[in-house]
Amino acid sequence: MKKRDSSFKHLMYAMRQVWEADKLLLIFTLFKNSIEQVFYVFFFVYLTKYIFNCIERNIAYEKLFWFLVIACSLHVVVHFICGWYETYRKIKTPVVYKHIFYRVMDLSDSLELKDYESPDFYDKYARALDNCVDNAINITIRTGVFIGNVISTIMSLVIVVSVDPVLLVFLVIPIFVSFYFGKKNAKANYDRENSITRDKRTADYVKRVYYEKKYAAEVRLFDINNLMLDKQEKAVDAMEKTSLVYRMKSAFYSFLMKGSYSILAGIFAYFYVVFKVKYGNVADISSYVAMITAMAFSTDQLKAAVENRIYINNESKLFKNLEDFLEQDKEEKPNKTVIKDIETVELINISFTYPGAKKPTITDMSFKWKKGEKLAIVGYNGAGKTTLIKLIMGLYPVTSGKILINGIDINEIDLDEYRKRFGTVFQDLQVFAMTLSENVLMRRPENEADYEIVKKALKNAQFDITHRGLTKGLDTMISREFDEEGFVPSGGQAQKIAIARVFAHNPDMVILDEPSSALDPLAEYNMYNNMMKLSEGKGVIFISHRLSSARMADEIFLMKDGKIVEDGTHDELMARGGYYHEMFMLQAENYQDSIPEEMLKGAAAYYG
Repeated sequence: MKKRDSSFKHLMYAMRQVWEADKLLLIFTLFKNSIEQVFYVFFFVYLTKYIFNCIERNIAYEKLFWFLVIACSLHVVVHFICGWYETYRKIKTPVVYKHIFYRVMDLSDSLELKDYESPDFYDKYARALDNCVDNAINITIRTGVFIGNVISTIMSLVIVVSVDPVLLVFLVIPIFVSFYFGKKNAKANYDRENSITRDKRTADYVKRVYYEKKYAAEVRLFDINNLMLDKQEKAVDAMEKTSLVYRMKSAFYSFLMKGSYSILAGIFAYFYVVFKVKYGNVADISSYVAMITAMAFSTDQLKAAVENRIYINNESKLFKNLEDFLEQDKEEKPNKTVIKDIETVELINISFTYPGAKKPTITDMSFKWKKGEKLAIVGYNGAGKTTLIKLIMGLYPVTSGKILINGIDINEIDLDEYRKRFGTVFQDLQVFAMTLSENVLMRRPENEADYEIVKKALKNAQFDITHRGLTKGLDTMISREFDEEGFVPSGGQAQKIAIARVFAHNPDMVILDEPSSALDPLAEYNMYNNMMKLSEGKGVIFISHRLSSARMADEIFLMKDGKIVEDGTHDELMARGGYYHEMFMLQAENYQDSIPEEMLKGAAAYYG
């Protein structure tokens, strides 16, 4: 009973997605598919019985003629409705897709970044989105057909029982037998789908490697075909082995399910009818014809009803994956403090360990960042610099310690509003297949004022808006994936677009995580110099491997193994002769021929 309730609950959830997307689609889907089944029984069973009855009783042909005209007209109307529905369904299917996809996007935006570290999360995500739109519509269609099957079966059985109630035994018993084995079959299919999820993702990943642009260069430079094909082959072999076990079970249960129809509802029932006819127990020709026709229809409708019920049960379980995913973040959240202006960000003895990791990435770190302060975070790769930034942004929850925003625990503030106060450029920045202006604003420009903001932001980021590749100016698509005239930016140009986003949004605090790794030293110096000028009065944290840029900061933190091992101004750190001094001198030696003299002196003099 519990499983039935659960299946019904998931069915209602699937149909609710269709209802919320387009109410008429749900209504027409249920109505069309149920009335279609009912009409066929009326047309081929009841109408046949009526015609033979009229012939037997010598009813006037004129009356029969007009009855047939009405029946045929109804037949045309039903077919017209069915044809219209198919067109309407194809038009509205994208609406259902949009509704479900928007919900997934909305939830994905609110999930913790730590969730994306887990393979189990990706399995759950893949199962949730796998054909979910088609499943939602198909399950609604099958529900309508199932309702029609039930009504049609009852209509057919009325005629069968009126002739001989014993036939009911041959038609009803298979329902229970078939439904039992049908549920076993459905469970085998459901378990198979869940068992092969990770292998399917592996196969899909290999496929993406060969058609996505970001992998194109490495695929051509390195001989990874054998490695990729080996991964693909192992994934496909694993899917085949897993599927074979479950499909053998499924085939066995399917044979038993359908065999019960063939034997009980088919062979035995018709032998019984022949027996009744031979011994003269059928009253008249119309009853005989109606009984044979009704038996055929009731058998088919019963079979279809059971199969559709099993399909609905199975698809409901599959749709449970989407329900679990979409509803996972539905717990009631208390009202949180909205931060409208960031004055201080204080870290108190924070530590952080990634899920599944044995060693912490950040260990017992404390410092205070005030509005207007320019902080530089430097250190070797793997020191935890980017992780620290993500903790400050509230993208990960700290494992221990506290982060206070204006003296309030970060867990007690509205993180969405808090993050809006930041302008951030991450090391693994992304540009999107949108226009240049949309990539800067991260929304659609609404008027000329928006375009002016974009122009100014790009100018401050030193992006050349007169580049010949920008054939449509600020409305040029930044990709050739959907537009042959699109512009494909270089690494440095992509970084400048990402930096322009910061200038366009005028944030309280600015975080730059290696935003200039694709820029030459002079371009980096000019970019930071511009950023410092335009960020007067704002808090700035920037991460850079080029320590000459760090000289612009009010304070420098040098990180090593997840800890701040040195802090101070450039001059103070140089005077100590520690890690910072060593790194700076190595870089100065490597770049002394390429870095302008004014850059080596730094921009600290600009601020007096």
